[in-house]
This record gives sequence, structure tokens and C-alpha cells, in this order.
Amino acid sequence: MSDDDEDDGPPPETVETLARRLDALSTQTENLRESLREAREERAELREEVESLRSENAELRRELERLDARTDLLELVESADSMDADQRATALVQHLQRAAERQRERGGLARASVSREEAETALHHPDVDRTTIYDDMRRAVRFVGNEDVLWYDSDTGGESRLKLDLEAGELPSGITGRSNDHRGR
Repeated sequence: MSDDDEDDGPPPETVETLARRLDALSTQTENLRESLREAREERAELREEVESLRSENAELRRELERLDARTDLLELVESADSMDADQRATALVQHLQRAAERQRERGGLARASVSREEAETALHHPDVDRTTIYDDMRRAVRFVGNEDVLWYDSDTGGESRLKLDLEAGELPSGITGRSNDHRGR
């Protein structure tokens, strides 16, 4: 045998071995591509499921808030006629606070106000004189003790209003019945 015979290429079994390895690698590549496609589809399905759960969670939060408000309302209705002046003033502040927080949740400024008629409605028409509601509105201002946050405005063209601005400060926790850390809610 001459040296020229050895340079004719790899032995035949090596070519067959390389062909088998190439086929095996090709099959592996196709399997990996299929696994990747399945993983991407699964990820897309999981994203849809997460979005659906977020939507359901938001709906459940809204329903919980509605039920909380309704519970507060029912408790207020049950006790409206037996409330004293301090309780009515506190209920007005709490009513305004809920309204201002709803404004904040909608992307607006955390502000709210009520007229005497709206205050009477919020208190579920207690059996008191109409001037008593004005007194309750003024009493609420004294309870809060910060006229940047809550004030009684009698200069609005004949319609006096109790106004709340949570952007200007916090309500005392003794009035709201909860901590003042409501901004992150």
C-alpha cells in the first residue's frame, strides 16, 4: 500500500458513523424546536390565565368594596335615628373619605364634598332639624382639626358644602377608625 491510498478520505465506517451522528443531532434539534414551540404556547396560555385571574381579582375587590360599603350603609341605616351629634359628624367624615378614596382609585384627586341635602341622604335622613345637619358639618370640621383637609364652605352661592381634600393631609385615625396609611391601597 502506498501513502496515496491513505489520503483518499476517512474510512467508510467513519462516514457512516458521522452520518448516523448527524441524523441523531438533526432529530435532537427537531425535538428541541418542538419543545421550544410547546413551551412558548404554554407560556402564552399561562399569560392569558394570569390576565384572567387579575381581572377576576379586580372584580372581586370591587365586589368586596361594594359589600363593605353596603354593610356600612346598613349599619348606618339601623342606627341613624339613634345617632348623637358626634356620631353623625363622624359618619359624614367617613362618607367623604370613602368618596375621596374612590376618586383616587379612578385616577383623580382624593377630594369629595357634600351639601346639606347630600349629607342628610348620607346619614339616611335622621329625624333631626335641617339646621342640625349644618351643625354636624361644622362639628366634623372641629373633629378633624385641620381645615386644609376638611372645611365647611358657606360661600358657594347659597349652597353650603362640607369639603374634604385628602391630597392636603390625613384624617385622624380616631375618626376614620383605621390607620392613616391608605395611600398605597
